[in-house]
Amino acid sequence: MPKKLLCGKRILICGKGGSGKSTLVSLMASILQRKSYNVIVLDGDASNPEGLVRLLFGTGVEGEPTPLIEFFGGIDAVTCPVDDPSPLTRINDPNPVPQKRINVVEEIQPEYYLQKGSITLFQTGKIEAYGQGCDGPLEKVVRDFMVEGDAVNLIDMKAGIEHFGRRIPDRMDIILGVLDYTLESVSIAKRMDKFCREANIKNFYLILNKIGSEEVESMLMDKLADLQEKVIGLIPYDQELIKAGLSGNAIGECKSLEEVEAIMGRLEQVVSS
Repeated sequence: MPKKLLCGKRILICGKGGSGKSTLVSLMASILQRKSYNVIVLDGDASNPEGLVRLLFGTGVEGEPTPLIEFFGGIDAVTCPVDDPSPLTRINDPNPVPQKRINVVEEIQPEYYLQKGSITLFQTGKIEAYGQGCDGPLEKVVRDFMVEGDAVNLIDMKAGIEHFGRRIPDRMDIILGVLDYTLESVSIAKRMDKFCREANIKNFYLILNKIGSEEVESMLMDKLADLQEKVIGLIPYDQELIKAGLSGNAIGECKSLEEVEAIMGRLEQVVSS
């Protein structure tokens, strides 16, 4: 059987706050599971108090796994990637994680993750206390948490572009920018494109989300100008996703899954070319 095209790829999903990054990650994970991929989802958003744990598992903060940063010694042991760009290491092991990847089954205790079928969810950690300080150590975990095996890694990043300033995309295979129907989204997309070109990152693509009409789609595409060629998919405004967000339930069947399946197919094409 030929190897699946996205096996082992690390895909960073980023964009403006509220654009639908976490929702998209959840939908992508569901489609990849249907396509018989193993999926690791890494919640790298330090600010969102529930996020993926609700979207994938239908639970709140009481159901969150132990923060992954604790596996590496805690927030005081891991350094900020700007102050100290050296790679992440395990406790009492100087070997860099990117060179000696982690065996999840043998090394990481079950309290650090949640599983559903072939989907495994980790959380880097959340801002838990007033005055906690810089979240750079959490972003180093995002950058360097690399595992053995062929799982697709979906990484949900916090809002904005700060992670580009910290060089977090350096160890990613694909960067996906999510845009909603705002000029702020367009501005961030253009900035991300600039950064990707400066870093010689080839696989940078855009997904339009919450698009309610052809008129809005046309306006957004016009604003993107030369970046139109980077758009690999469009997800319409979906009432079922709105209901899931308000009910607190995990995302179930919805029409957006068809669009996301098409997007994953296009990603498979671009990595094979």
